[in-house]
Amino acid sequence: MSVVQSFLFVVVILLGYGLVVIFLMSKNSSLYVKKAENIVFPVGIPSFVQKKTNIVFLKTHKTASSSIQNMLMRFADEHGLLLALPARGNFFGHPPSFHHSMIPDPPSKRHYNIFAHHTQFNYDELRRAMPEDSIFITVLRDPVDVFESLYSYCNLEALYRRPLISFGINMSDEEIEVRSQALAGLGINQMSFDLGMNPNNFKDPVQVSTYAYILDKQFDLVLITEQLDESLVLLKNMLGWETDDVVFFKLNARHEKFVKSLPSDVRYRLRSINFSDQVMYDFFKERLAERIRKFGEERLAIEIQELRKRREEWMKFCVKGTELLIKTGDAKKTSYLNLKVTKLKPRKDNDTCRKMTALELDYTEEIRQKQKPLYRKYREDNRNYFNTTLKD
Repeated sequence: MSVVQSFLFVVVILLGYGLVVIFLMSKNSSLYVKKAENIVFPVGIPSFVQKKTNIVFLKTHKTASSSIQNMLMRFADEHGLLLALPARGNFFGHPPSFHHSMIPDPPSKRHYNIFAHHTQFNYDELRRAMPEDSIFITVLRDPVDVFESLYSYCNLEALYRRPLISFGINMSDEEIEVRSQALAGLGINQMSFDLGMNPNNFKDPVQVSTYAYILDKQFDLVLITEQLDESLVLLKNMLGWETDDVVFFKLNARHEKFVKSLPSDVRYRLRSINFSDQVMYDFFKERLAERIRKFGEERLAIEIQELRKRREEWMKFCVKGTELLIKTGDAKKTSYLNLKVTKLKPRKDNDTCRKMTALELDYTEEIRQKQKPLYRKYREDNRNYFNTTLKD
């Protein structure tokens, strides 16, 4: 090839690349390509960033975790990632702690990318089931508000035989510490229980503090419900995701008429009863504050503004209103603990909107059906493990 021909060849290649770049920019393309087990997504043209796709989310009770879970499930669904799912329902053996045998082996030359369903935390077993580079995250909330929400949502008044406002008064330790076996081991210090701490250590300040430090080494980020937007911005940057990737709606939330405002003396009493949760919450709230200072508050404010703007835009586009679950067809489903929650009414002509407003069990089953071959083999290998099987 002559020098002139070589020069013309290079010019043609550069022109072709330029046309492709212009086309992608004009289309605001969401194109992504697979490279082995990693997914590479363009963020702006010609800059590229690799999004992290291997994530373990320890779903805690009544902490906005269902909304975060929906975000992670949609990301996995939209990008062809493999979601670790229980063979039925939406719990991995809770209250028994997680064991890797609770999920089927992934298909040949694949691994699970995202774990986002309820379980009792077992770091070693989750590490055994998930990729080595998995990012571990969870979310914590003010313990008094967690317990108030649990008490209402799960009707713990029937378990403890007293209204929340008098909980802890003239009650023995045995009465206070009982956990509802019918409701996945729910009770006091619920977040500590979800995080895998031994209930026998809930009152021991040294044991609780030690466990908080252990968790700090195991989790890459602990989100705080009361600072959820700040937490999501930090998560977005940790994962290399875009703003729209961390947009979600408030799901599985009780209607405001079922939320009780507690007097200060009751809050003080419940804070003392949920001692372990309070220590965990205070510890990781301070850790979040440290991360925010390192990230930069001015930069954080800008990104929070963008996040809220996009959430509002998606809400206006997707949601046509809200209604009590009891007034919908979903109220007939026996799988829901109560009918106090509200359900978003999405527009019917957009699949993304449908998924953003989907109930956890419905969306879990939808993805499970996509991964059905895994669970068919799992049932065959574990016929004696389950009392029931998935519907074919």
